[in-house]
Amino acid sequence: MNADIQVVQVNDPRLKRLTEAGYFVVGESWGARLRLSDPPNLTVLNAAVVAATDQGFRIEELAASWAPQVTALEAANHADYPFTPATSVPHRDESNVLELWKSGCRLFGAINDGQLVAVSALCLTTGRAETEFTSVHRSYRRRGLAVAVKAASITALANDGVRIFGTGGAQVNAGSIRMNEHLGYAIEERWVSLTLPL
Repeated sequence: MNADIQVVQVNDPRLKRLTEAGYFVVGESWGARLRLSDPPNLTVLNAAVVAATDQGFRIEELAASWAPQVTALEAANHADYPFTPATSVPHRDESNVLELWKSGCRLFGAINDGQLVAVSALCLTTGRAETEFTSVHRSYRRRGLAVAVKAASITALANDGVRIFGTGGAQVNAGSIRMNEHLGYAIEERWVSLTLPL
């Protein structure tokens, strides 16, 4: 792909100028926010966790001792993340994963017979908590586990007083958009990645 990538919001005046100059879209992405009331209503979040535990999964916050399993799950799922120039997902080795805990991120997982089958990582930034990633082992998808681990992470930080949460991803990942909208996120930003023909 051409190295000259421009990433602009869809309402940016530069978008028209770029397309007129011959740039074409190679990816679309979005950013969403969840803004909780104070006190927060956690009914939908709690229901998502219960739906997973009713299937026999354990939903809990993960200690750093889970780093090897988080690393293995991310490695297994890496090729399944949709790619856009604005939403590329890094290959994470165990030291990268451990750094999440060291930097204060909190990870929540779904566990089945001692095996980690889903994980969501949430990190505090200035003014909000931002989801780093959420992934589910392909054998356990479409069972509500992504929404459960993400809901657990939001609930934990909401109980600590956080009221604004951010997330985002590739436009082609309709399942991720549906999951986040179910949890109360609203898309507030849309981005396009453009490049010139080779």
